[in-house]
Amino acid sequence: CGGLLMYNEEWIEYYQYLELLRQSGITNMFGAAPHLGTAFGLNPREARKVLGSWMENYDLLISNKIIKVE
Repeated sequence: CGGLLMYNEEWIEYYQYLELLRQSGITNMFGAAPHLGTAFGLNPREARKVLGSWMENYDLLISNKIIKVE
């Protein structure tokens, strides 16, 4: 990928929320979209899109220090 940003920089707050949700153990991450939607007022389709992006770019988000893994 050559260091290109594959994630949406406008979604950084969402990505950070998803990482905190993952660490909390409240839900399996495949079921995280409704939590994200409720927290940020996203419709189900948008929440799934953000979640998919978070999953696909997880390693990149960590290496770019967007999310911190505890």
